[in-house]
Amino acid sequence: MMKGSSLEGGCCNGLFDKFEFTRFQDAEPPKRKGVYVIRIHRRGTPVGEVHEKAVGLARSIGWDVAGRFLRSRLDRLLAIDDCLTIYIGSAGTHPGSKNTLHARYLEFATRHTAQYPLWALLSSGWELQYGWMVVDDHPGTAEEALKERYQEAHNGRLPALVSR
Repeated sequence: MMKGSSLEGGCCNGLFDKFEFTRFQDAEPPKRKGVYVIRIHRRGTPVGEVHEKAVGLARSIGWDVAGRFLRSRLDRLLAIDDCLTIYIGSAGTHPGSKNTLHARYLEFATRHTAQYPLWALLSSGWELQYGWMVVDDHPGTAEEALKERYQEAHNGRLPALVSR
């Protein structure tokens, strides 16, 4: 497992230094509350081509309702820029929540808002990393603080795959 975020360079200025990172598909985050991040380790097919191919696949379903839904998710790919950080989220934010970093990670296979863009990237030769930091008290507050610091460094923009 990789410690820290040396790949970030000057982009996020040590924002994720306390996170543990591993290859996205191999992640085994703990069953604890916390904050997580997805970042690019290596780019594959150009993002415009990834988007075009994924949207074409969505259209091929032939069901306009599903196509519009998938397009709304897949269009987030077009916001990927030079920054390696593409998603920031948290687990266990509500009082009494039993959601964990492990459970949120598993949602990328079933129902997470960013699952379709991630699948498109992974199927197009992109190597992604999943990172986490355990935050037992108020992970939602920690997530918001990270997003604010991210936005300060990126002219008010959020990471590409975060819903607006």
